[in-house]
Amino acid sequence: MTSVDFRFYRSKKRNAGHDEMQLISASAVLLDAVARAGSFRRAAEKLNMSASAINRQILNLEEDVGLPLLERLPRGVRPTAAGERLLADIRRWRREQEIAAGQLRDLKGQRRGSISIGAMECFAAAFLPDAIKALQTEMPLVETDVVIGGGDDLLRRLTAKEIDMALIFNPPTRLQADVVYSLKARPGLVMAANHPLATSRAPRLADCLRHGFILPDRSIGIRKFIEIAFQEAHVDLAAAVTTNSITLMKSMLRIGQSVAILSIFDVHSEVARGELAFLPIEDRKLEEETLVIAVPSNRRSPPAAQAMIDIIKAALQSIQLARPPMDTIR
Repeated sequence: MTSVDFRFYRSKKRNAGHDEMQLISASAVLLDAVARAGSFRRAAEKLNMSASAINRQILNLEEDVGLPLLERLPRGVRPTAAGERLLADIRRWRREQEIAAGQLRDLKGQRRGSISIGAMECFAAAFLPDAIKALQTEMPLVETDVVIGGGDDLLRRLTAKEIDMALIFNPPTRLQADVVYSLKARPGLVMAANHPLATSRAPRLADCLRHGFILPDRSIGIRKFIEIAFQEAHVDLAAAVTTNSITLMKSMLRIGQSVAILSIFDVHSEVARGELAFLPIEDRKLEEETLVIAVPSNRRSPPAAQAMIDIIKAALQSIQLARPPMDTIR
């Protein structure tokens, strides 16, 4: 299915004391709202409209398109294949409109707009809250939307231009996005601050085997680096616990005698608070990870996104300087 060419209209509505330029058809905006809410009723409550009025506009849109866009279910709705395709376009159009509106506001001396950030789970409790606070201090009128997800999901959203930037580990070689910042970091051994290994200078992989391992599952990129390192060291790797949650791993490390291999960015806050210890592993079979800030290809970042990129770069450099033997900016 090709992109639908809506008959766009231009209108202005009052919102929080300023004019907002609307370039996307109302029915397209309503389709997006219903798809996100999962039902007409929840979308209607959020938009302060009647569910029947929303349904009527989407039915008209489906008639114009010539295909059903939503599957009506007993307890909600979900997009059809045609709906998913059209929603991807609508969300891209909305982001492009927000960027254009933000640039126009900048020309008028206003610092308004919005920014959508994608980040992996490990950053949710690390420096990202401080980075958001710094952005709000610099640009108090900017709305910030944060999406926490896995690397594959964030890359999909970035490629579809649903988010303005993404902070991810180990992107594919052929990345359909522009990397604006990149650094390398070697994973280390993590354990409770009072763990017997916590006073070691530079443990080797073999030194860790007498302690139970907590491993990330294969949905987390660092797992591949761990497996390769143990294979090349000819050491059998056995895990006491395997999980897809870095948060759970850190909680279990704090209360037990197990160890884990993680990035300094996974545990920076806990190490700073003295809850966990992070040690560089002497064995060089453990390869460095790559951490990147990426933005959609062929699109100028809005001012708020560029400000956030600068804030995050400064935070990463601060963490990097705290571990000079391990981290090397590329």
